[in-house]
Amino acid sequence: MNIPELLTDLTTNYNALLRQYASQLSLTAPQAFHLLSISTDGISMSGLAHKLGVDNSTLTRNIQKLEKLGLVFRKQDVYDKRVIKAYLTQKGQAMVEQFESLLLDLNFSMMDYIELDDQQNIPEMLEKLVWAMDCIREK
Repeated sequence: MNIPELLTDLTTNYNALLRQYASQLSLTAPQAFHLLSISTDGISMSGLAHKLGVDNSTLTRNIQKLEKLGLVFRKQDVYDKRVIKAYLTQKGQAMVEQFESLLLDLNFSMMDYIELDDQQNIPEMLEKLVWAMDCIREK
């Protein structure tokens, strides 16, 4: 297999697993992605839209749904009143912690299938891939 095929397979399989875990928490995969992308100190709506690769109107609709579930709230930035930031509620933070725990279990399960010597290279290679993708997205 070539690299594009491998990346497609990796993305497809990982997304399928994320959907499975999200449904265990009564979330859709996009809702889980949104929650996982909001840091504890919040993120601007435009920054979140860029991070997720969605337009602002789509993001607003998605965040409104998460607000109705009590997982997220929006607030004007303290320093720049033009900026609206999204924050996790306590319930949202608890949901993220549950989801991250499931993902950690998934990580340990995957490592059962990978030789110990190969496991040591995975974090560094993934960091490089993420960095390269970020560079391409910023062009």
